Amino acid sequence: MIRAILFDFYDTLAHVDADTIVSGRRALAERADVDPESMATLWRETAHERMLGRGGGLEGSIATMLEQLGRPAPPELLSELAEMEVRTWERAVQLYPDVRAALEALKARGYLLGVLSNCSDQAGYVIERAGLDHLFDTLALSFRLGVAKPDPAIYEHALVALGTRPTETMFVADGAFGELDAAQDLGIVAVLIEQERQSRAYGASARWDYQVDSLAAVPPLVEQLNGPH
Repeated sequence: MIRAILFDFYDTLAHVDADTIVSGRRALAERADVDPESMATLWRETAHERMLGRGGGLEGSIATMLEQLGRPAPPELLSELAEMEVRTWERAVQLYPDVRAALEALKARGYLLGVLSNCSDQAGYVIERAGLDHLFDTLALSFRLGVAKPDPAIYEHALVALGTRPTETMFVADGAFGELDAAQDLGIVAVLIEQERQSRAYGASARWDYQVDSLAAVPPLVEQLNGPH
């Protein structure tokens, strides 16, 4: 019996416009008076550490990058640059159109819901400000927990927070980072979602239990697996 559904966030509940991120970071670099391409390289090189919350926060990460580029910034500028980055992400991230209806349908049927996401500070802030917090029972975000998919520890954290066993839990995701393989290895019901505007930039999974092409298909799948009540 499925009691809880965990969702990946990016490329599952929301998609990101990469061009908006690129242009926003170019504007940030120009405001900081550094070469945009050099700073873009540092954003890429520090992605994993920032995803694990090891960058000293968003301002700390930007400060380190600017120091490496020979342009240390005062606190007030760092604050401004961090806010620019958050605003860029808020503009770039759009929820898929069927998200709210799908989550509300599951919640109305009594299921526990959560997010399990690999994200750095600014991407995590967007998740926390997405206006869905009333629907989620837990947010397992890598930058806050210091651990990321496919490490079993982040799944186990979410299971403890939900109070469910792996076999009572479904995980819906686009498959990046080998996340569905890891879920399946733990006994979690793994569901691949393939839909438009997914980036495919962070690898894929090789194994899953079920596949859907929209979030609207998730509530019927859960009900099908649980059978007559």
